[in-house]
Amino acid sequence: MDDTPDEAVDDTEAVAQTTQSLILDERVRGCASDPRVLAGTVSVDICTGADLFLRETFDGNGRSCATCHRVDNNFAIDTKFMATLPANDPLFIAEFNRTLSRLEIPAQMRGRGLILENVDGFAPDPTVRFVLRSVPHTLSMGTSVTRSAADPVTPPVERTGWGGDGAPGNGALRDFQTGAITQHYTKNLQRVPGRDFRLATPAELDRIDLFMRQLGRTNELNLATVVMSDARAEAGRNVFLTVGCNVCHENAGANIGLGIGGNFNFNTGVESARHAALATFPRDGGFLATPANPDGSFGNGTFNAPPLVEAADTGPFFHTDTSIVGASAHNTPTATTIEEAIAFYDSPAFNNSPSGQVAPIDMTATQIDDVGRFLRGVNATFNAAMAIKRLEAGSKLVARFHNTRLAIQREMLRLANAEILDAIEVLNSVPDLNADALSCLRSARALVDQARATSSETTRANAIAAARSLVAQASSMIGTNLTYQIGDATVMF
Repeated sequence: MDDTPDEAVDDTEAVAQTTQSLILDERVRGCASDPRVLAGTVSVDICTGADLFLRETFDGNGRSCATCHRVDNNFAIDTKFMATLPANDPLFIAEFNRTLSRLEIPAQMRGRGLILENVDGFAPDPTVRFVLRSVPHTLSMGTSVTRSAADPVTPPVERTGWGGDGAPGNGALRDFQTGAITQHYTKNLQRVPGRDFRLATPAELDRIDLFMRQLGRTNELNLATVVMSDARAEAGRNVFLTVGCNVCHENAGANIGLGIGGNFNFNTGVESARHAALATFPRDGGFLATPANPDGSFGNGTFNAPPLVEAADTGPFFHTDTSIVGASAHNTPTATTIEEAIAFYDSPAFNNSPSGQVAPIDMTATQIDDVGRFLRGVNATFNAAMAIKRLEAGSKLVARFHNTRLAIQREMLRLANAEILDAIEVLNSVPDLNADALSCLRSARALVDQARATSSETTRANAIAAARSLVAQASSMIGTNLTYQIGDATVMF
């Protein structure tokens, strides 16, 4: 194959990337000519769902799902990422749109990453009856929303959001979009459908649901068969399996163990440990809206379990700004690392909670750090699997389009490298963790940069192949039986 770039390079992308409201048929037609669809990396329906999730504003205030669930930030958002955004980003609409000045509490959003949510209804006043919650990532939701058979409460028929009741109506994942539009997309706090926003159609909801279920991993691990190469990470795996972590997060996922299965709600005492600066704001009652509790909250005090495979680089770790006090290690006003999140379960806040009294956890400082090393290794192998999915998609784009459609090829590679960088940062943030894997990942990152920069098709294809091999090698160096099935939606952006 000729290494010389084509003289006439068509860098115009036939990709559905509009911020305007389109009818569904127009989006489907746009996705039918999307290079990723033409290259066979994703279906038209998943592409359409992604376009709706990432860009559709539903005739609202300019926000989309991706306003808070950013591709560049593991489909979540935090204060560090917020600081990189321009002042006119739709996330900050409460700061520059007087009509929506009370849609958020900007100081808490910018300072703690907390979003105003009316999870217990908008009456009598949405600026009075609210809670402040962090933004969870939307990765691997196909593994985490199935209602546990041990929980008879339905609706909601699935468990979404921090409280497990994040979707209106029937409470299925496909209904989550309806709640998001009504809560976050509105042009006015009166929230009148047809004036302040439009609701998604059933066909749109179906495609958004499909996209969300195919984003990230679609399988669970079997931690009983996993072996970590780092001795302390392996010790951490054994601690995780024996002290109680695996009961609520079976196989480091979001489902309850003990042969029960499904996503379950727990009262772990997190709300009692929220940062002292939040004392003047309403307390969060968690699951379901009940008559007001004595503390003014609404709900039964329980929250559902998020998956841990993705946790080390997708904080926040709790539904609120959480302080760690009285643990064996990592006490802090705000939990910002996986070790600090683990330490919460060694603290009095957890052990005095209803869940902690049933199954108390007692860890030493070394055990907390070992579990952190274990979860960091797991997270890094997940990052590697995500990177490989995107590198393979990049290879297909090169094979299909050669030296055209370069913008989408390069963006696919950039996002693959974002996952490689995440893996590097996750491992490199603690001493002496998987140094050989880190070396492979750094070499892979350089190769992906080379593939993005080159104008030679052959060089690009060879660099992608070499990078993929190195990422796979790095993953195998971290541990065995850490195998993921990554959904096709992962190639969308």
